[in-house]
Amino acid sequence: MVGKIALSALAVALMAASPAAEQDWAAALRTDAQALHDLVDANHPGPVNPLDPEFTQRNDQALAQALARADRVQGYPGYLWAMRAYIASFDDGHVMIRSTDAAPDLQVAWPGFLTGYDDDGRQIVRTVADDAALPLGAELRECDGTSVAELMERNVGDFRGRWDLHSQRMIHGGRMFIDVGNPFISRPQQCVFSIEGSPRTVTLQWRAISDEELAERFAATAARYSPDIGTRTFPSGTRWYSLSDFDGDLGSDAGQALAALIGEMREDADPIRSAPRIVLDLRGNGGGSSDWSKQIARIIWGEEKVASASGGSDYVEWRASPANIAAMDEYRRDYASAPDAPREVVDWLEGAVKGMTIALAADEPLWREPSSEERPEVQGATDGAGSPQGPVYILTDWVCASACLDAVDLWRSLGAIQVGQETGADTLYMDVRDDPLPSGLATVGMPMKVYRGRPRGINEPWKPVHPFEGSMRSTEDIEAWIVELGGG
Repeated sequence: MVGKIALSALAVALMAASPAAEQDWAAALRTDAQALHDLVDANHPGPVNPLDPEFTQRNDQALAQALARADRVQGYPGYLWAMRAYIASFDDGHVMIRSTDAAPDLQVAWPGFLTGYDDDGRQIVRTVADDAALPLGAELRECDGTSVAELMERNVGDFRGRWDLHSQRMIHGGRMFIDVGNPFISRPQQCVFSIEGSPRTVTLQWRAISDEELAERFAATAARYSPDIGTRTFPSGTRWYSLSDFDGDLGSDAGQALAALIGEMREDADPIRSAPRIVLDLRGNGGGSSDWSKQIARIIWGEEKVASASGGSDYVEWRASPANIAAMDEYRRDYASAPDAPREVVDWLEGAVKGMTIALAADEPLWREPSSEERPEVQGATDGAGSPQGPVYILTDWVCASACLDAVDLWRSLGAIQVGQETGADTLYMDVRDDPLPSGLATVGMPMKVYRGRPRGINEPWKPVHPFEGSMRSTEDIEAWIVELGGG
């Protein structure tokens, strides 16, 4: 389960303080980089994972690089991009950094256009200003004598990580022509584009862009679609469930919508399983809590089949540290105070806090979570008397990550058919909590658990059984296409 946790009073105080006008940015980088290193060492499962023996060495090397870069840091952008490179070195979407309100505003520039990747891996002009020297659809071929692939990896991938993943390139492909003052790269000056088969050399004219316009322009570089959480029943009897968010915060809009949807599903379980087809639409879902997908699976396939499914992992181990225990205990209090919280989740959190505490007292760095066979029977779960009569389709896009991937793992193992686009990917380290850094400029996300025996490998995406070649924003086209796939 990945949830949200309120930051400590210390973190709030740090974030409330604005950096001094004459901030020593090199010192801030050195302090925060060392703090990140030590937080990882004390709380991440990697340093005590016998199956990842080089983890600590990688953490040490990333710290050394950040400290070496400190001598070149003269402003906030240098601090930020050195820290981003440190985070990227983990090649793990669950190790993350977020700027706080205390961080200075960045001065952003662009050349009047932005590019993004298409499905064939080409960098294509996606959005242009009125006076841009390029049309939409122009293909980037090179800049300053450097190939597109090398330029993208050097200027973008090295500061985002996991650049071999299609999903990562799609998400960040629009950053090539956004200049935010990174002192560790050189921004392009002259680029060659192909326009209807003919080359055109363009000297870039960099100029400022507002945050509001940048947000709109960047969104156009990688179109994604997040339908509202909800359910529809077609005249044919098809059941369509839009699940664009698995937010673990029960008080959030998504959490409330999911709780209501799953409540309706429980009351309607038999007709759902009798439907000619069921579509579980995960477009736009970047993760949250994996408990939502388990609840849905129990309704469709029954508790017995879910308990014996092979889609997850053999077992899970948690890093038993005081900070991780405190985070889990806060999750427990939050869930216990929520009126609609599933009792089994509260019980599980209580058991996790107890188990991690016992492990810590025994000087055991990892606590093994009991397997599903060892846990009490889930109250209110269906008994699996009826399996779905028609096919169950999982509709995915490249946004799918974290708990969304857990859903695909589980549902595919139960017989669901993945359709749509290739998903994102993750490592075996999961369940993130936030830590403030000493400067107050940022917080970092820290995984607390590690999967053991998960069939899907490290940073391995799921590829659809039936790829969809059209626009993932066109629900009408997707609906017609899925009907043609069969199932009544």
